[in-house]
Amino acid sequence: MNTSSQEQLAALVRVWKQAQEFHSGAKVCATLLLGLYNGRRFPFDLTELRRLDGNNLNDCLAVLRLDARPTAEVHELLNRLYGVSDMGARFERLAYDWRLKGAVKKSALPPQERRTS
Repeated sequence: MNTSSQEQLAALVRVWKQAQEFHSGAKVCATLLLGLYNGRRFPFDLTELRRLDGNNLNDCLAVLRLDARPTAEVHELLNRLYGVSDMGARFERLAYDWRLKGAVKKSALPPQERRTS
């Protein structure tokens, strides 16, 4: 794996961690990831990127570059990086937690494995 890809994967991890927080920048990170996960259910408005500070903006842009020529979907990449298999469920939970249109109802959420930041 080249250095650029490693940096993009590191940015993906940072954006994922940021999305777990609860502040305006975190919501932007969450909705960006969810848009990459399933853009039809979770459309992402690019003007939301204006709400980010410089570091988070750079990380989100790196994730967009990573996803432009994907080797795997973002939740699958995170599965590999964290050594888990439930990132799809965690993305669903993230959408539910942010109360996004298109999110599943709590009763339909799949069970989660151990929590990983």
